[in-house]
Amino acid sequence: MTGSTIDTETAAGNRRLASLAHDKRTVRVQDANGQPINPCHPARARQLKRNHRVSLVCRHPFTIRLDPECPVEVLLLFSEEDFLL
Repeated sequence: MTGSTIDTETAAGNRRLASLAHDKRTVRVQDANGQPINPCHPARARQLKRNHRVSLVCRHPFTIRLDPECPVEVLLLFSEEDFLL
């Protein structure tokens, strides 16, 4: 391979590594039993907290737990909208 071995993200002027930036902008999510599921965006976590569908488990790393009464539709929105982000 010719050329330098500099990461393409850094070479393009993006000073933050993509993996580090993504990890800092996600909220860990647990189901009602405490099992981890897909992380979500902080805005989604704030929206769920405002609607009383989650409870706060830990502040660092920020983790929320879905309420047992939370309908399945919310879980479907999790997966659909996270793919759009």
